[in-house]
Amino acid sequence: MQNMMKVYLGNDYSNNHLKNFCLYWMKGRETEPRWEDSEEWKTRFDEWRQKNDLDCLYFNGDLRADTLMSAWTPISWAVNCLNKEYGIRFCKYAAEGDKNHYLKLLADDRDAYLPPKHNLVRLLDRFLELAELRCNYILLPDRAMNKARYTCKVYGIGRVSLYDEVPPMLYHIFDRDWFGKYFEQEGAESDVKSMQKLDAVKWVKRERLEAGFRDGIIDQDHVIPLLKSLHPGKGKNLNEEAEISEALTYMINILEARKKAMEKHEMAKEVNGYED
Repeated sequence: MQNMMKVYLGNDYSNNHLKNFCLYWMKGRETEPRWEDSEEWKTRFDEWRQKNDLDCLYFNGDLRADTLMSAWTPISWAVNCLNKEYGIRFCKYAAEGDKNHYLKLLADDRDAYLPPKHNLVRLLDRFLELAELRCNYILLPDRAMNKARYTCKVYGIGRVSLYDEVPPMLYHIFDRDWFGKYFEQEGAESDVKSMQKLDAVKWVKRERLEAGFRDGIIDQDHVIPLLKSLHPGKGKNLNEEAEISEALTYMINILEARKKAMEKHEMAKEVNGYED
C-alpha cells in the first residue's frame, strides 16, 4: 500500500519523519479555508480535508476517516518535556506572529530540541515512522465521533477530555452515552445494549484493533490502558518522561500489531483472490 505522506509531500518527503509531519501540516495550512460560521464554509472545509488530510487520503476522501493516534500529541509531550528548563513551549499553532513558528523550528533543527540518542526521542521517531502509514488510520462508524474522541460530551457528566487516546475510545464504544451511540442499531429498546456491543466488536475486528485488548477478549474489562497507573477509560495529558515513554511504547505496539495484521490480510487477499 502506498505511503500517502510520501505521495502528499512528493520530493519534500524524507526519512526524517518528524520533519515530514511538520511539512505536511504547514502545506495543508496554505490552502485551508479560514473558519466561518456558515454551511458554505463547512462544504469548503470538507472538500479541503478530502485533499489534504492523511486520513481522508488513505480512504479515498471518505469523511468518516480518522487518525488513530495523533502525531502532534506525542511530539508535544516529548519536546516540551525535554525542553521545559529552557522556558520554551512548543505549540502546533503559534499564538502570535508566524503560526508555523514552532513547526519550522522542529523541521529545520530537530536535533537541537530532540537529541537523537535520547531514549524518548528514539521511541518518538519509531512512532512517527509508523504514524505515516495506513496502520495509523481508521474508518469511524460516524464522522461525528472524530471530534468526540478528543473532547466527548457525555450526558449527565459534561465535556470530558480524552486527547484522541486509544484506550478511552476502545473502553467507551461500549457505553451508550459515550461512543456507543455511534454503533446503535434499529430494534427494540431492550435489545439496544446487546446489539450495540455486537456492532462495536465487529468494528474492532474490521479495524484490526484487537491488540488494544488483553487475551483476545473484546470488552471493557480487557482494554489495555495507556499507562499501568491510568484507568483505560480516562485520558491524560502527559508531562513526565517515564509516562511519555510508557505511552509511546503502548502506541508503537498497537501500530506494529495493526501493520502486521493488515499485511497478513493483504497477503491472504492476493493468495485467495478475493476483495474486501
